[in-house]
Amino acid sequence: MGIRAFLWIVCIYFLAIACKEEKEFSLPYEKYVLENGLEVVLHEDKSDPIVSVAIQYHVGSAKEKPGKTGFAHFFEHMLFQRSEHLGRNAFFKKIQELGGTCNGSTAMDGTNYYETVPRDALEKVLWMESDRMGFFINTVTQAGLEREIDVVSNEKRQGENCPFGQSYALMLKYFYPEGHPYSWPVIGSIADLRSATVEDVKEFYRTYYGPNNATLVVAGDFNREKTKELIGKYFGEIPAQEKVEKVKPIPVKLEKTRKLVYEDQFTNVAGLDIAFPGVEQYHPDFYPLRMMALLLSYGKGSPFYKVLVEERKLTSYTNVATSAFELAGQISLSAKAFRGGNLNDIYKGMQEAFRRFETEEIKDSDLERLKIMQETMMYNVMMALESKTQALARNNVFGGSPDRSVEELSKYKAVTKKDIMRVYRQYVKGRHFVALSTVPVGAMDLALSGSEPVNVEQDDYVGQKLASDGKAITDDESFEFTPSVIDRSAEPPLMDNKPEMNIPEIWIGQLQNGMKILGMEYTELPVVQFTIILNSGMLCETADKSGVAMLTAAVMNSGTRMKTAEELEAAFGQLGARATIGASAERMQLTGHCLKKNLPQVVQLIKEMLLEPRWDEEAMELAKTRMRESIHQSVTTPKTIARNVFRRMIYGPDNVLSRSVWRSEESIHSIQLEDLKEFYTKHISPSTATFCFVGGYSKEEVMSLLRPLENDWSAKDVKETGLNMTYTAPPAKIYFVDYPGAKQSYILLGAPAMPRISRDYYPAVIVNKMLGASSNSLLFDVLRLKRGYTYGAYSSFDCGKYLNEFRATSSVQAAYTPEAMLLFRECIADYGNQFTAQTLDKTRDAMFRENAAAFEMPDARLDILEAIAAYELPAGFMKTQEQMLRDMTPEQAQECIRKWLNYDRMFYVVVGDAETQLDRVKKAGLGEVIVVNKEGVPEK
Repeated sequence: MGIRAFLWIVCIYFLAIACKEEKEFSLPYEKYVLENGLEVVLHEDKSDPIVSVAIQYHVGSAKEKPGKTGFAHFFEHMLFQRSEHLGRNAFFKKIQELGGTCNGSTAMDGTNYYETVPRDALEKVLWMESDRMGFFINTVTQAGLEREIDVVSNEKRQGENCPFGQSYALMLKYFYPEGHPYSWPVIGSIADLRSATVEDVKEFYRTYYGPNNATLVVAGDFNREKTKELIGKYFGEIPAQEKVEKVKPIPVKLEKTRKLVYEDQFTNVAGLDIAFPGVEQYHPDFYPLRMMALLLSYGKGSPFYKVLVEERKLTSYTNVATSAFELAGQISLSAKAFRGGNLNDIYKGMQEAFRRFETEEIKDSDLERLKIMQETMMYNVMMALESKTQALARNNVFGGSPDRSVEELSKYKAVTKKDIMRVYRQYVKGRHFVALSTVPVGAMDLALSGSEPVNVEQDDYVGQKLASDGKAITDDESFEFTPSVIDRSAEPPLMDNKPEMNIPEIWIGQLQNGMKILGMEYTELPVVQFTIILNSGMLCETADKSGVAMLTAAVMNSGTRMKTAEELEAAFGQLGARATIGASAERMQLTGHCLKKNLPQVVQLIKEMLLEPRWDEEAMELAKTRMRESIHQSVTTPKTIARNVFRRMIYGPDNVLSRSVWRSEESIHSIQLEDLKEFYTKHISPSTATFCFVGGYSKEEVMSLLRPLENDWSAKDVKETGLNMTYTAPPAKIYFVDYPGAKQSYILLGAPAMPRISRDYYPAVIVNKMLGASSNSLLFDVLRLKRGYTYGAYSSFDCGKYLNEFRATSSVQAAYTPEAMLLFRECIADYGNQFTAQTLDKTRDAMFRENAAAFEMPDARLDILEAIAAYELPAGFMKTQEQMLRDMTPEQAQECIRKWLNYDRMFYVVVGDAETQLDRVKKAGLGEVIVVNKEGVPEK
């Protein structure tokens, strides 16, 4: 979870408290059942001109059989391929052209599909979803089957081609008994998928994908009676399938404790996962178990944090969690050791944390806070229309009613301290468990004592031949059409309720101490979000003090002169607030959320953080250790390696924007507390700060509420950091980094781009839309849908003040590395010829339609204000962009492509297995290849 999302949850948590004073939360809906058994739920929400549609099928990996694993997830993919009245890959394309989003997901017990579109596209979505439900199976061919086997295989390899990529599947295998429906991962086995036949697929479809095994939800801005009519029209004729029998729980009972160890070729630190048997979903004991897990590891006062992170300094993060599914559940403990750390020490720390939990009485205030947190998490889901729609469908299928989430709150509220200690003793204390130590290769001594070695089936280079052999598939295969009472070949038109773009107004102010204020209204909920952009982050650092900006932020989060870090966290918590200082390449900022009515008190705490840091030596040392370990672990990830090498090549080795993470790690050792104080004194001032605000206060009210900061935060002279950026073309076309044993190769093709403020920026975003911005784009279509080399391929312009880049990326099947690189060249070098006037029209229409949901969430509004503040954009830049989109001509688009999507300006970074791929890449004829290490330094 990102920090913004976490802070938002905390904010909504205290919104729940306020709502209690007014009225109980409810989730109004209408539910009815069609004659074929399809359960339909309607929920009206007129706050934005959009609608969401979700279908939840009651089928997941638990319905599979050994030897036939991965079918449910595979089917999720197959339903995006085509149906009788939608051509191959048309579903992706149509939703994107409508200005919407779509996706699907598969879990152990269910599969769902969902779309969010402007409200006038509702009938089109119902037409498409009904075609997948009732008019799909005849289109399944051997070629289509093989292509999707390739795509799913790549998805699986992508998840495994990284540190700890095998740990989850190993835990499932050894925690659940052999043959248990949860003993294999949802994605299944590549061998099982390769053995699947067309008849296997048809049998699975006929068994589980009927309307009587599904729930359809429509939520948003729609006409209820018209929508019922459309649902009946498109779904009513689909015949029911045989009834699917209800499942009964299959709880796990461990006869003994089992300790396992796995040598992971991709990790450089050891990690520990422990699982105890828990309970299935909706079991009465799940609610106290959930509270127990939160009390053990959530927050700076929790025993797991206190012992493992703060006192023993064994890890930067540890977690206790509970999960409950239809058949069974588990209680999980996890932690990653610092480099060289022994997992026996981690385990002893966990035991000490449990001892404290037993002996130190649970505080009433902690329990009450965590109870309300359950309510906040529900509100967070219900805030966005898309996630609310999915929740309504999921609740109905598994909980028997669309608003089951609301009902669950009463069960959490009823939990007592006695309940918590009872389930702790019943399910955890002295109970058998399964422990998996994941360690670097050759570091078995770091594993828990007494662990038995385990392994996994490795997918080697030889076995990576594509099932479809990489051949493009077409719609040439004939099939028999299913009879219908309506003409499904005619795509319905858009409805007559077209949404209009409504750009929120921005107001601007300035305090007497020089701090600028940017504000935007948001009144749907009594909450506010804010960011104070303080300075230019890493750009303020000197080369020998790389990391000082992030360390300064970390220490400023670790309490104030009057409050410890734990006391500061509690003070914010009591006000329904959270504020965190962070730093990145081009900015340092304080970001937070709170209940609207508590903003005055929150401003006082913010003032305390900014003006009276604690400057705690121990907090700095802990932050230094965390930062070094984060750097150490991150450079085992192919994406991070590629990004680091890419930046070194375009910015040069001595530029602040390309400082090697290794060099940063070395410099962190030398940074002292006085360095942080000096950075604070030189670079944090209201004269260069901007307060960005979204909420239900007027400009005058916000200016008045910020008076404490205005009166006590004095301005000082601060020199803005500037860089003279001169880019030189790297000497080679390809930089290859060895990632031994890689099942996939990470490909990055890119070049320097323009600053965010440049008039070229938005035109470049427009022309990139159909190249690689989504699943409707050319790169995705060619590399995934047509060739099956990857799970996804995308491109984007990532631009700020100085950190300005174009990147096209994909993680591709290792055996097809040069073939994928050649396709990148083909797509981008020829893109200008493919970008026609019709392409521009489609792009323009899709981007205008996307704006219907552009301001649904307050996050989106805050992002706009932050862009204005950070990149010195004019307040009306969105209207300028809207006019650019409206006025762009094909000639202007072609000029932008020639300038910024010029393949000759670009170079590759490839992170892959040198033993099997390096020679093949060299022979591809794409240009000179230089082998470099993870820092981008050429290998000798």
